[in-house]
Amino acid sequence: MPNNARIEHTSSEAHEGEATCVVYFNHQLFSGGADGKVRVWSESLQLLATVNAHDAYIYCMAVNEHGKLYSSSCDGLVKYMQPPYDDASVQELFRCYDAIQAMYCDGSVLYTGDDKGVVTTWSNDRMLFKYNLVEEVKSLAGEQKLIYTVRDLDVVVSLTVEGKSGKYSNKAVIPGKSPLTLLGPIVEGKRSFIAFPDRTGMGLQLVNNLPQQQFAHIWQLPNCHEWIVNSICGDDRHLYSGGYDKLVKGWTDLASPQPRALGQVEVGSWVNSICCGDNNNVYIASNDGFIRSAKFI
Repeated sequence: MPNNARIEHTSSEAHEGEATCVVYFNHQLFSGGADGKVRVWSESLQLLATVNAHDAYIYCMAVNEHGKLYSSSCDGLVKYMQPPYDDASVQELFRCYDAIQAMYCDGSVLYTGDDKGVVTTWSNDRMLFKYNLVEEVKSLAGEQKLIYTVRDLDVVVSLTVEGKSGKYSNKAVIPGKSPLTLLGPIVEGKRSFIAFPDRTGMGLQLVNNLPQQQFAHIWQLPNCHEWIVNSICGDDRHLYSGGYDKLVKGWTDLASPQPRALGQVEVGSWVNSICCGDNNNVYIASNDGFIRSAKFI
């Protein structure tokens, strides 16, 4: 594998315990940790703020098109904050006895998924509908009336029924494992591809997401990682994956029968979460509590 990839920056401070999740918006990076804190960083990982968002481990975060940042914790709370992202800006969205392990923002719509298999949609912080998809939601996405969910066996694509609370039909069931991401060029409001691991958790696969393609496979790469993949992210042209093998790997030429490898970076600690930033930056949250940025191009 060619390897021009490199770690560019490492945060000067770490979360107490694991860094569990990262999201990027408008030249700022947000990280959540086992310490219940949300940290705000510059693109070069200079610490801008530390927010006492939760009292316990943060499961996941999502940010909408207006920069509103949502976070879910094992304290049973989903909260949100807006600029200037400080303690005073933290508000409670709802309290839940079930673990909200996956969240996704499409424009201003928030999707939350829990360990009982319920996906809830929110608009302007008001609940729209609940969809009982039965299987625990470990990873989640949504766009144009479609909800994409996955746990350990199958990626399920569900079509919501307009105007009817909680009604949906299955559009596709594809063998695979969490996590999943939507990526690729946007065509008529839809991302071109869905990427997710195979059922072993160590291989990767890319599936067409455009209606005329009917979720056909583009490629499957077995054993891309030596251990289970914990996080994937992508943009218009690139896919990145990271996991328990302490590596983050990059891929391009996604629409080809086989993608081209961009190389890999050694993180030194297992990878919990990755996200794409601007200027081809990839941000990494790892088990040692530190945040890193990598370049593959």
